Amino acid sequence: MNKTIDLNQSVYNMCNEYPELLGILHDLGFKDIIKPGMLNTAGRFMTIKKGAMLKKISLDIIKETLTLKGYEVVD
Repeated sequence: MNKTIDLNQSVYNMCNEYPELLGILHDLGFKDIIKPGMLNTAGRFMTIKKGAMLKKISLDIIKETLTLKGYEVVD
């Protein structure tokens, strides 16, 4: 099964498709993602790409980590 992550799709959709992604994103620096309700509110319009810019997290590190975890990253 191919696990594809589209950096322009909402975090909510990605985490619903791949629930383990929530923990990976948290470990990468998206600390607020696990707060109750955050995924269901901000996560519906926030993308990984936008979140990386807001949190000042390197997109290259995110892509590398997701690739190492077995995801195919689409930009």
